[in-house]
Amino acid sequence: MTTAIVTDSTTSLPEGVRERPDLRIVPLTFSFSPEETYTDKVDLSNEEFYEKLKISSVFPTTAQPSAGQFVEAYESLHAYDDVLVLTLSSKVSGTHSSAVTAAEMVNRPVEVLDTKSAEMGSGLILLEALRVLDEGGSLEEIRRATVEAIQRCSILFAVGTLEYLEKSGRIGRAQRLLGTALDIRPVLRMEDGEVGPHKRARGRRRQLAAILEEVKPVAGAGRPLAYGHTNAPELLADLEDSLNVEGRFVAEIGGVVGSHVGPGAYGVAYL
Repeated sequence: MTTAIVTDSTTSLPEGVRERPDLRIVPLTFSFSPEETYTDKVDLSNEEFYEKLKISSVFPTTAQPSAGQFVEAYESLHAYDDVLVLTLSSKVSGTHSSAVTAAEMVNRPVEVLDTKSAEMGSGLILLEALRVLDEGGSLEEIRRATVEAIQRCSILFAVGTLEYLEKSGRIGRAQRLLGTALDIRPVLRMEDGEVGPHKRARGRRRQLAAILEEVKPVAGAGRPLAYGHTNAPELLADLEDSLNVEGRFVAEIGGVVGSHVGPGAYGVAYL
């Protein structure tokens, strides 16, 4: 039995993974107007997107893939016996629902898992699935390892403002941090698939320290981690230097997730 994997464009991919013949990426889109729609991580470079986001008077909207796009991905993998699908958290997008609907439309085994994560978190989960696949694991073995990775995965990230999460409606339990005092810099985390508050910090350095306090023991224990940022390479470099641990990859987060967290965010995911 051979297994292929499908995921969506909000999963960050280490170099070389996208080219695998047993992997398909189904893209989300973002729009600044009905006449101006872009495919995530394809139509605009990250630099172009964040520059546009900063100067645009229009807040971008994002859209999940259609079920038909997932059907096309499943059917393109006809050479494989099974398909395992890993999607963006169902609590922040309808992408999971599209993938499930598509699975019911094809006459082949397709199993859909909600990563309850995004970007570098989903990327780490995907790498666990690929590891077991490459070791010759069965679909059940790959699924079991993936579910365990989903349960272990954590994301901590710093933002300069909650404005973008509030406007996009993805602020989740971090809503209670709105309206805080000047120069309060929140540290957020993904909790059970949605954004939640981790800690309030005053100023950039204390914000970084709040992340380090949580992640240093994890990094010291050798657990897998990955970094990510939204047009904030200098801030991310401070985090990497302070941890002094090389991640499995660095995610330059694209337009769909970037629309929700805004420019200047950075963070780390770990299993």
